[in-house]
Amino acid sequence: MKVSSFINLKKKYKTGAFRWHVIELYRLELVSQSQILTELNISLNSLRVWNRDYQRYRFRRYYPKSNNLRKMKTEADEITRLKLQLAQTEALLQQEKLRREAFETMISIAEKEFKIPIRKKSGPKR
Repeated sequence: MKVSSFINLKKKYKTGAFRWHVIELYRLELVSQSQILTELNISLNSLRVWNRDYQRYRFRRYYPKSNNLRKMKTEADEITRLKLQLAQTEALLQQEKLRREAFETMISIAEKEFKIPIRKKSGPKR
């Protein structure tokens, strides 16, 4: 059986359908490896790569991808999110310190000008 007669696709080796047909012929042993290499002018290395990709595609459902990459990515995302949250909290704390200082200064100035105690005195009531 000739490979070129079975595959009537354009000989663009980048199309997935072409590769799929060639590898299926090769795996079903309808065409020998040497026949594929000579008739289609494909290197042995590219045939092996196509075969490996085909095998990975066929067995993909039986071997799910590991979630290690996702975990590492989410951990890194969480670390950056926590760093951002820490920076925002520190900025809010700085603002509140400045606000408290401004209020203290305003109360001190008001007590001096009007000569009345504004702050509550500490200690228990009688």
